[in-house]
Amino acid sequence: MRIEQMSQATYETYLPVAIEEYAAEKCRAGTWSENESLEKATQEFATLLPEGLKTKDHYLFTFRDETGNDLGMVWVHVTEESRGRCAFIFDVKITSEKQNQGYGKEALRLLEVMLKRMNVKKISLHVFAHNERAIHVYESLGYEKTDYHMSKRLDDSH
Repeated sequence: MRIEQMSQATYETYLPVAIEEYAAEKCRAGTWSENESLEKATQEFATLLPEGLKTKDHYLFTFRDETGNDLGMVWVHVTEESRGRCAFIFDVKITSEKQNQGYGKEALRLLEVMLKRMNVKKISLHVFAHNERAIHVYESLGYEKTDYHMSKRLDDSH
């Protein structure tokens, strides 16, 4: 597996799908209502990536196999903090037909190598609590829980 900068064509395919998936996740988590989610997700992406692939300190990469086939992608934001350079993973995906085959772990290890070369000292990410498979992968790679956000519905709908 190799990691390379995401192409503009791949980015243009990625963006609308990522916005829809993020909107759906925010609905599932109960953060947004369905009728507002797509607009809010679109606004967040526009704020975070105002210059697309050229947005300062944001890096979008594609994972490929030895023959050049697409295995997935990752989007990280690198910042300078008091304890050194830190990276936040905004999105990481392995293509659906390649999931549950170890590619996710390999991709994250490859990302770690690249970030170490960039003098990054810490990687963080957010994962929705209902995504137990992803949580398991992250924990198996040494990621630790740092915060909990908890909610309780007070209506009778759930």
